[in-house]
Amino acid sequence: MSVDTGEGIMTPEQQELAPIAWNESVWFSDIDDTLIDTMAASIPGSEGIHLTFAAHCGEDKAVEMQSNFNAIFQHMIDGYRVRSEADWEHIDGGKQGFDDLVESVAAVQTQVKDNYGHIKKWSREVFIKLAADRAGVAVTPELVHEAADAYWVTLTEKIEIFPDAIELANTIRQHGRPLFLVTSSDARLKMQPDGQFMYDPQYSEALKRQRIELLRARGLQFNTVSIGDPEDKPHPDFFTKAIKMAETELGQPIDTSKAIMLGDSFAGDLQTPKEQLGFGFVVLRESNRTDPVVDDAHQLTTGSISVASSYLS
Repeated sequence: MSVDTGEGIMTPEQQELAPIAWNESVWFSDIDDTLIDTMAASIPGSEGIHLTFAAHCGEDKAVEMQSNFNAIFQHMIDGYRVRSEADWEHIDGGKQGFDDLVESVAAVQTQVKDNYGHIKKWSREVFIKLAADRAGVAVTPELVHEAADAYWVTLTEKIEIFPDAIELANTIRQHGRPLFLVTSSDARLKMQPDGQFMYDPQYSEALKRQRIELLRARGLQFNTVSIGDPEDKPHPDFFTKAIKMAETELGQPIDTSKAIMLGDSFAGDLQTPKEQLGFGFVVLRESNRTDPVVDDAHQLTTGSISVASSYLS
């Protein structure tokens, strides 16, 4: 099949992607670092943590806390994006260093693990507590909560939507097709006096929903959002929750062979839809990539997700 994208006919390599007709397509997308530049906003967002701790324990410790928090967050991002064993060579401490970090995150979430079968790896409250431990700063539940609130408020003010995400969302809407957002929980946990953290799915989901709805006012058009509380990536339940939500809104079953999933992590966002749920194709955003590459009949890797629209017939 040859497709005219407005810039000429696609090359044979591009034609290897499984064809999906526009009038049958259903779009799903991760949010953080796929549609919005969460990673870039996290460092400015951490200024909220700095200001909170400066008021409680002085400037020097506040700077150290902020640095520790950013290092922990970056370490988690780096490990999350690993695609092959060779990638671990570029991660601080390798796979063992990342596993040690995840173990320290898990160690303060025994209630979460016992009640839900998994931990919340991305809880900023937990990262704040670990950053404090590294800095030798004693924290109370109230201080951790205050710092986490300050982080999210500051981050939301700084967040930027990728221009190509706006472009793709507009193209999808112009074709009269739906775009459903599928996102992990912000994992808003509540620290207890003993240093352990508790999880209330309704509380966590409500806070994330408020944050995501603000994106509409900034020009990102979408249908509805499915939030991973209590389900989380990459468990199939996380994605089937989103599919059921979409089917309810559309009033009909979804043929997943006509579905497209966008994400910035193959293991977290794309592998389950592609390999277990039969999605037509998945799109991996790699920010450092210049030209799109068709990995196989069901996967496209690109630095600009707006190009995905040109692969539909």
